Amino acid sequence: MKDLYRSLDEHPDELLGAIATAWGIALPKDESIRMVKRLGDAMLAPDAIAPVLASLSAQAQAALAYLAARGGAAPARPSALRFGALRRFGPARLRREKPWLAPTSPLEELYYKGLVYRAYGQVGSYIGDLVLIPDDLAACLPPLEAASAVGDTERLEEPARTRAERQALLEDLLATIVSLRRQPLVRAAQRAPTPHDMAALGLDRRLLGSNESARVRILWNSLVRQELIEHDGRQWRPALAARHWLNQSDAEQWLATFSAWRDDQTYDELFYLPTIECEPDGGQTRPAQARRRFCAILATYEAGIWYGLDSLVDALQEHHPDYLRPDGDMDSWLIRDAETGDYIRGIESWDAVEGALARHWLTGPLHWLGIVELGHDAEDAPPVGLRITPAGEQLLAGELPAASAAAPEPLARMDGEMRVQISTRNTRYPRYQLERLAEWQGQDDEDARYLLTEDSIWQSQNAGIQGEAIRSFLRRITGGPLPATVDDTLSAWTERFGRVSVRRAVVLETVDEATMAEIRQAPELAPLLGISLGPTLCLIDEQNLGALIAGLKRRDIWPRIMR
Repeated sequence: MKDLYRSLDEHPDELLGAIATAWGIALPKDESIRMVKRLGDAMLAPDAIAPVLASLSAQAQAALAYLAARGGAAPARPSALRFGALRRFGPARLRREKPWLAPTSPLEELYYKGLVYRAYGQVGSYIGDLVLIPDDLAACLPPLEAASAVGDTERLEEPARTRAERQALLEDLLATIVSLRRQPLVRAAQRAPTPHDMAALGLDRRLLGSNESARVRILWNSLVRQELIEHDGRQWRPALAARHWLNQSDAEQWLATFSAWRDDQTYDELFYLPTIECEPDGGQTRPAQARRRFCAILATYEAGIWYGLDSLVDALQEHHPDYLRPDGDMDSWLIRDAETGDYIRGIESWDAVEGALARHWLTGPLHWLGIVELGHDAEDAPPVGLRITPAGEQLLAGELPAASAAAPEPLARMDGEMRVQISTRNTRYPRYQLERLAEWQGQDDEDARYLLTEDSIWQSQNAGIQGEAIRSFLRRITGGPLPATVDDTLSAWTERFGRVSVRRAVVLETVDEATMAEIRQAPELAPLLGISLGPTLCLIDEQNLGALIAGLKRRDIWPRIMR
């Protein structure tokens, strides 16, 4: 980077004079190169910088500490976004307006006191305009304490109403996997489900959290990102990886689900905010990087303390205005106001874009994921505050949340009325298995309640679970023999199974008896045929339909598929 002398050499004489006045240095008229040498020597003299630092406003001191903490140089646009613009003046305008007499931003205050300079160079991967402190001048600075966003955030007494989601989203992931096992969702792979789809799956009353669109998208994206469900070209159904996830501890599932949201590069909440409209390819948004930056900022806040929501967003704007657009480009993103249709640009767009997104993350995904708890002044009032939960503090740090108490032994209790009560702690896989036998009745933070019915046992048997396997599983989770009434009831129910069979079949119909005879005589086709219903009619098992159609085509018999 440039030293002080080269930086001063780029200034006109009027600006050199203004800097000399700010430092209390008498600078006689001379050749510019000699003026630069005299001014630079005086500025680098021992203790010369102390009174200049003392004269700075609090905002200018914060800006200087910000630059110093970054090695003395930072990209110009993000710095201007945070500490105000550094205007450019031609020589005539500079002499006429004398902007050093009334700087309009903290950056201008530092600039006209000779503490920061413009330059072009590289910081990290960024190459472009910089704001910098010359290296030799930076060496004269005392330790500077950068301002903290936390210190600027209002602390609240505990609000009248509080809402904590804890592990509700994890429970709803389990419920969705169970529902998709029973009834796969026929839907294009590219289309996320709606609250209506969740209701069709029977989840509108089952979800522990809300069924609003934004939460459904987070829930579904989490299933997809963790590969807990898969699309077979026609419908969504549970994937094999779901068993591994269900077998993990609550803490492992929690961290994996939070990480899936934070690192999701395919989903950008900015496009779903109701107050703005983002044009496709209208900006270089990188949602995963923005979420990571935001979570790192939130991690600096202390868990268990209630902070004002408005105050936190204000502190974010003051200290981290570039969390979404780190290059400080507030003009090129094509974003419209949803009500007026006008483009939103410049620093004035921050509240509508960055501010709205921050509020959505805090009151939406981070709340649903159990990272923050929300506080309200009244039951139906909007949130006024938030606090980071103990688990949220660890998740934001990339750590497993403290382990919940181990599941009790035995896991479940069963009574003679066929009711099962099972602990919710670290038992998602046993409950996934139990839901093949019993109907979910409800749950709280400690236990989930199920009921074995004649219909639920019939469905489990149709899924291939034998009566003795049902008893063995129930004995395992309850830790002992089943009540006599339960054993007798299960025997009565299972013994009725299978007296008749119902199967899905397809009817093959030919135009004449000769065509049917040809098909029956073909060695590769005959094994695929079922019961004959007449000289031109035959039943076909659904599982054989694909092979039969392919075989018919090979024999130049092209079937009409009737719907």
